Amino acid sequence: MKVTIEVTTSDADIVRQALQKEIESSPYRKTKTCLHLTGTTLIIESETTDLRALRGTFNSYMNWLITVLDSLSLSV
Repeated sequence: MKVTIEVTTSDADIVRQALQKEIESSPYRKTKTCLHLTGTTLIIESETTDLRALRGTFNSYMNWLITVLDSLSLSV
């Protein structure tokens, strides 16, 4: 099973860097997640054989993604 999330933003590389930290520090190994950057589009691919793990991974990445994008949109 595989899920793909595509995000297009001018800050795609910043978002990739933030999410890469989550991949590197994750203690869970049930899912394999890869990030691909193509111009202004970030592609997040998660794959596993465990549906519950895939759902949890998807929810985590969506929450992190929303947090990063909201943080980038803050104006001081």
